[in-house]
Parts: sequence; structure tokens; C-alpha cells
Amino acid sequence: MKTIEGQAEAVVLEKKSKFIANIFYVESEEEAKDILNKIKKKYYDSRHNCFAYRIKEGESILQKQSDDGEPSGTAGRTYS
Repeated sequence: MKTIEGQAEAVVLEKKSKFIANIFYVESEEEAKDILNKIKKKYYDSRHNCFAYRIKEGESILQKQSDDGEPSGTAGRTYS
């Protein structure tokens, strides 16, 4: 299984829109939600806050994603 070692941020400008991507390692859903809340506060004026996460819990995988109102299938998607 591939995993994330640290955290990073990237900014992409596309057709007069600004996309800010964040990636970070977490070990629990609570930790993921805490970081997502901090990002939402930091970028309080953003129109959409899309996310996706996968967390290994024992032998199972917890995954959740949201496109936060973006067109279906264009954001917040997880991959195996």
C-alpha cells in the first residue's frame, strides 16, 4: 500500500480559477477532520472545499470523499 510521508501544498491557476491542493498524512478520521477544519478556516472565502481520504484501521480501510458541489466525478475522488 502506498502512503504519504509528510505534507505539501500546491497552487494551480486554471481558466481564471485558483485551486489550492493540500496533502497530509493522518492516522485517524478525527485527525483528518481536524486538519480539514483548519484548512476550511484558512481558506474561509473558498467556494468549494473538496477532499478525499483513506485511513487503514486494522485490516480494513476507511475512505471518505466530497466534491462539495463541484460537478459529479471531478473532485474529491479516491483511487485504489
